[in-house]
Amino acid sequence: MKTIRTFIAVFALVISANIAMAGGNLRVDILPLTSERAVVAVSSQVQNQYEISIENAYGEVIYYKETEGNITDYRKVFDFSKLENGEYKVIATIDGATSERTFAVGSKTISVGDLKYVADPVFSFNNDVLRVAYLNYPGEKVDLKIYDGNDLIYSKQLDSEFAVNEGLSLAKLKSGNYQVVLASGNEVFDYTIRK
Repeated sequence: MKTIRTFIAVFALVISANIAMAGGNLRVDILPLTSERAVVAVSSQVQNQYEISIENAYGEVIYYKETEGNITDYRKVFDFSKLENGEYKVIATIDGATSERTFAVGSKTISVGDLKYVADPVFSFNNDVLRVAYLNYPGEKVDLKIYDGNDLIYSKQLDSEFAVNEGLSLAKLKSGNYQVVLASGNEVFDYTIRK
């Protein structure tokens, strides 16, 4: 049992470090130039190919771009004069890590909100042991659930610490497919286990 705990701790540390390298270096900035125009700047310390999108409050994508080739900086001037007043967010993604910044378009103003990092959790299933590693940047409550079809068979609230690591033996489950769901705030991630 001590060997499994040590392995889980080492696994979580390695995964957490890799995610932190990708996510911690990705930054999104919005620099208003006028009441209708702003520079959207995305940067990271290493060259990457970015996916950049702008969404409205309903999650509808109003702009999407994949950069060509690996770059460290992306900058574009946007004219937001045609947007309705309301809340929006710029989302940049590289290697499973996401940075997003909210902004609001008002009458004759562009207000910039906070930067939020989200890193995809890492799931693995080997020798009947499920392992989950997740960097909880916002420090929100984290729930882990396992479903057999539509039936919830396991539920646990995990610590809201920065580095969430969980190992779970699934040896007693019968053969079949199971859906693992990790939820944190508004983020929901899923993983399928084939046993």
